[in-house]
Amino acid sequence: MKMKKKIKILIAEDEAIIAMRMEMELKSLGYDVCKPVSTGKKVIKSAENDKPDIVLMDLHLVGKMPGIEAARTIWNNYKIPMIFMTGYQDEELMQKAMELNPVAYLIKPVEICEIEAAIDLAKEKLRIEN
Repeated sequence: MKMKKKIKILIAEDEAIIAMRMEMELKSLGYDVCKPVSTGKKVIKSAENDKPDIVLMDLHLVGKMPGIEAARTIWNNYKIPMIFMTGYQDEELMQKAMELNPVAYLIKPVEICEIEAAIDLAKEKLRIEN
């Protein structure tokens, strides 16, 4: 019998309290969660080193690199399914994000049930592609 692989999720969120809450909730749901990161450069490095199955990403991160640019780099280099989150309803940002074919685009505040539904979609995408 083949053992089911535990899904690894990378959280990119610049608000530490939100990142910690998400990490705890996702771990309680049985996911393997990488150490949350808060900058574009760190999320790219973590995607490369930790090799997550899914990236849960705030589009507004701290640091010089915008979240959308980090997301583009991750998508172009690793093709990891992404779930975008933002507190801003910016039409231009949404258009740029949609070009990266995210699994979901969630508007904050986000409930864990919304994240879980988006992760289920990402898992289905992974299953179909593998």
